[in-house]
Amino acid sequence: MKKTIKAMTLDQCKTGQHCQLIRLKGDVDLKMRLINLGFHTHSIIQLLMTRGQNFVINVDGSRFALDKTYAKFIEVEPLS
Repeated sequence: MKKTIKAMTLDQCKTGQHCQLIRLKGDVDLKMRLINLGFHTHSIIQLLMTRGQNFVINVDGSRFALDKTYAKFIEVEPLS
């Protein structure tokens, strides 16, 4: 039996929600920038808070502030 993945982008997550990174969308430069920040397939991401167009997130134990435009390129699967 196949597991259905309910994919969504990071900007659709709720505050406090834990997600697992499925894939990065966008051009090569954007993907490489996110990879260099620590975004890798299967990374666990938690949305800590939203302030206007900015998201404060935790990626595998590291905190980042990320603009909403970048969050739209990060596809995740909700864990909680």
